[in-house]
Amino acid sequence: MLLEVLACVAGVLEGVDTTRVLVLALAGAVGWLSLKLFVPPAANDGGVPHIPAYKTLYWTFKPDPSRLDLCNRVDLPALRQGGLVRSWLWGRWMYKTNNADYARQLFLKTSVYQKIEMHNLIPHVFRAVAAGGNLMTENGDHFKAHRAIVGPSFRRSWPAQTFRGHLGKLEGIVRAHGSGVDVLHVCRRATLDILGHIIMGIDFGALDYKDGELLEICWDVVDAGIEPLYLVFPFLDKYPVGRRAQSFANLKKFHRFIDDTIATKRKELSMRGRLANEERNNADLLSLMIEAHEHTKLHGAYDESGKLLPSMTSEELRNNTIIFFVAGHDATAYGLSHLIMELALNPHIQQHARKRVISVIGDAPDAFPTDEQLASLADLDMIVKESLRKNSVVSDVRRVLTEPVNLGPYTLPKGAWVMVDLWAMQNNPEYYPDPDKFVPERFADGPAAPLAPHPIVPFSWAPFSEGSRKCIGHKFALLTQRIMLAMLVHRFTWSLPPASPFLTRPRTSTSGLISPIGLKVDFVPRHH
Repeated sequence: MLLEVLACVAGVLEGVDTTRVLVLALAGAVGWLSLKLFVPPAANDGGVPHIPAYKTLYWTFKPDPSRLDLCNRVDLPALRQGGLVRSWLWGRWMYKTNNADYARQLFLKTSVYQKIEMHNLIPHVFRAVAAGGNLMTENGDHFKAHRAIVGPSFRRSWPAQTFRGHLGKLEGIVRAHGSGVDVLHVCRRATLDILGHIIMGIDFGALDYKDGELLEICWDVVDAGIEPLYLVFPFLDKYPVGRRAQSFANLKKFHRFIDDTIATKRKELSMRGRLANEERNNADLLSLMIEAHEHTKLHGAYDESGKLLPSMTSEELRNNTIIFFVAGHDATAYGLSHLIMELALNPHIQQHARKRVISVIGDAPDAFPTDEQLASLADLDMIVKESLRKNSVVSDVRRVLTEPVNLGPYTLPKGAWVMVDLWAMQNNPEYYPDPDKFVPERFADGPAAPLAPHPIVPFSWAPFSEGSRKCIGHKFALLTQRIMLAMLVHRFTWSLPPASPFLTRPRTSTSGLISPIGLKVDFVPRHH
């Protein structure tokens, strides 16, 4: 576009000093782009202040990135006075808040604060091409139709034994490596196998290091969807080149793989008939969704008032499979990696968790919790929740307004994008005094409630969002981290290497899903 403008100018001014014209045109174009990028357009919103775009871009792309630095140095100071600012993110200006009362509105008023339908608004971006319309992106009756099929599949428990084989392999890998374990790499392999088994009934062999084309395609599809450059400048996906073009090619292969898996399972289910109760308890998520999909094709799906909902297409079934697999895989791996980091920095809490686990399952080298024992270890969730408070895997929750909205002294216009900055809210000292400290007792409840330093402000903790659009897999995510935490503290002690940069500050990605970068941990087996 810029070159076209320069060519037109040069043509019109033929005969004039070409160099001077080009320099002036380039300066004008840069000035125009700078105005668009760094100064928000006028809006009748009551004067919401803004964060200069260069600040966000600098802390997003600096060589030694940290989401906490971006939060503490840019977002929290700007939000301190009114809890609302305009910020340049995801290729546009939007409103950002860390106010729990404003967040409550966004989470609960779903007809006003609607999901941003990326697949309709900017269908060329990688994430939209990857998963199109799905439970996480649709609104209204289409959302209800997705939920009618997907929801029942999540309303069950997952037996502890489901995890045992995979966690045994994870233990073996950690034992073999010992010092300097690349935590994120190992966690991603573990969650790929666990989620592959639970969602699709497929063994990817990641923990067996059966690295082949399918595994490489999976890694690439997951990573391409959260590449910071394309999150910040989504228009670049219109012109994929080089590595990005290869990622789009891999996405087509991944789609074919999911389509083939669905076709195979659909055929197996048609031959076997409806699943019995015991089979349903042990079935993978995709089989349950296919069964529900077939049922609704014959009998329809209805909302709470009895209204017939739109039918889910086969493509949408694939989209939901992809979003659960991709988002669940990396979100779980990142959350577990942050948790390991926090317990390495807080050995007394690590030891407390270890004593608690041993008191329940014993200290035999091969001890593994039963379902009842895992339920009695629910207090480990305090540690998990505090880690998710300090290190929310999801950086923010975004919505688009269907009508003007009043927030404090401001009136946000219809069509505006509004986001709850989870890092700025969950590290807000107004809600969490000493937010840099790791204090699991913040989330004590039941008999342990007196240990809590003060009550949690409603909606100030929302790593899975809240309301009817809360992540449908949040219970599974907490269960997965609980059982993996129990296994790790039972089998190992761990600490950061002496030269680890994480001893002084966390190095993490800064946008999309937040992951630690270069986290190495020294593990010592407790049993020999």
